[in-house]
Amino acid sequence: MSDEAGAQRDAGRIAWIDVARGIAISLVVLFHAGMFAVPTGLAPAWWTDLNLAFALVRMPLFFLLAGALSVGALQRSWRRLWTTRIAVLVWVFVMWTVLRFLYYRVMPEPIELNQSKWIDLVLSVVRPSNGLWFLFALVVFLVVTKLAAGRAARAIALGIATLASLVLHAGATTGNVAYDGILRYFVFFLAGVMFRDLLVRTVERLNGLAVAVLLAGFVAGLALRGATGTVVDVLTALPVAVAGALGTLGVSRLLARRALGRPFAALGGRTLQVYVTHVIVLSALTTGLTALGGGSSLAALAPVLPLLMAVVAIVVSLLLARAAEAHRVTRLLYAAPAWFTRSAVRAW
Repeated sequence: MSDEAGAQRDAGRIAWIDVARGIAISLVVLFHAGMFAVPTGLAPAWWTDLNLAFALVRMPLFFLLAGALSVGALQRSWRRLWTTRIAVLVWVFVMWTVLRFLYYRVMPEPIELNQSKWIDLVLSVVRPSNGLWFLFALVVFLVVTKLAAGRAARAIALGIATLASLVLHAGATTGNVAYDGILRYFVFFLAGVMFRDLLVRTVERLNGLAVAVLLAGFVAGLALRGATGTVVDVLTALPVAVAGALGTLGVSRLLARRALGRPFAALGGRTLQVYVTHVIVLSALTTGLTALGGGSSLAALAPVLPLLMAVVAIVVSLLLARAAEAHRVTRLLYAAPAWFTRSAVRAW
């Protein structure tokens, strides 16, 4: 069973959750598209500002949903948690860390990605320095949340996670993208676990007006944060992120009833495949586009180029994953082999 399949079973196949996951992964790919396009001169600098505006909704939404989708898994034994959830995360993380390393040993990095150095590869199992840190963080979150069994222990953990998130939003850093992400976003994962039923009930009750108010509050919060000092920025970080996440979930629920939501729902069931594949696709696209130089046709597309790159990266990632799943060996790029899960279970 894939991680997506297990998550769907845990969530009771709530349609708008898939739509929300599709929106979340789209925002992540769009962020990375801008991350490649702006420094290489393919897109205007305002794309960086636009992506920063979504920083308080991208990963908070992703981790909130990941927590909500992990409730059932966390109720299982450690062995079952490994076989149904953790094993695939560990396997895919290692596989794609090595694949990215090999790719960037051959192909030039269009921007500094820290994925072609031997030291980063060796340390990746304890100190990831690339975009795959999300998988690493999920494993950490699952283990810590499982250890913090019981309402009281999780309430204490939630308080600590909240404080850690505020400190990171104040500008503190560990110097590592994975550790920063763990400290900044654990609060959202844990909230998803602890308040899943409340979250589902709340989103189910949101109407169009409530969604509009939440999104307006999110935008107003972003404006407030940009016009004030550090103290206000820190104090508003989590409320603004919650408003953005709830507003996006409300939009997802409304879209789930319409044809426009179907592509996002389909994408939401295959987020793992897109997440691990899209950076290499974007890197190859960037290398190819920069080789074309500053042609007039490319310059005309600059304002929308990150969006076009994101769409291409998503489509190509899905096609590559579909092709890989057709063969026993290549499907191991996205799924842990049986011997990997069984060997660890026997060790326990």
